[in-house]
Amino acid sequence: MPQPRGARIGVHDPYRMKGSANVGRRIPHADKVPADDPNRTDILITLHRFELAGIEIDDRAIEIAAKLTRWHIGNAEERDRIYAEERAAREAEAAARECWVYYIRCGRLIKIGMTTNLAGRFASLRPNEVLAIEEGGGEREEEMHQRFAELRAGGEYFHPGPALQQHILALREELGAPNWTASIVPDGGDWFSAEPPASSAT
Repeated sequence: MPQPRGARIGVHDPYRMKGSANVGRRIPHADKVPADDPNRTDILITLHRFELAGIEIDDRAIEIAAKLTRWHIGNAEERDRIYAEERAAREAEAAARECWVYYIRCGRLIKIGMTTNLAGRFASLRPNEVLAIEEGGGEREEEMHQRFAELRAGGEYFHPGPALQQHILALREELGAPNWTASIVPDGGDWFSAEPPASSAT
């Protein structure tokens, strides 16, 4: 007759790991670290690791665990500070660079994207036609993606519905038609004339 299995000890619980003399105690050595110590939890974890490594938990071990834990925490805080400073510097550098939102034709779809390097991006994409280019970064790109979401074909590619075509014509009227020929793959199917349409305003 099969015997019932004992309760399985979850591997996520470091205080009930095999080999610990404190199996069944939820917080081993809790009486050895002052309750008001801001690093108490981390020190108790370090003590538990000492115990698993076969180190006797005496006053010297507690002292070493506290010093080691505070050293690790200090290093982590310093790394976080350096990372935050580096990230802020990268963001400032990116903000200082010119960003462009572009509208290009690839076959019968229009791609709306953003780049800081138009030449490099178009060399990679090899569009059939550069329809419009305006200044703007990720927020402007996302705004356009949301605005024309009903026309989305997939990813950053959109069907050339009337609303999107009118938007591109308005950009060309305001900013001029892009004078861009590098990396273009003509297919004889240009959708827009080289000159912007005459304004309908009277």
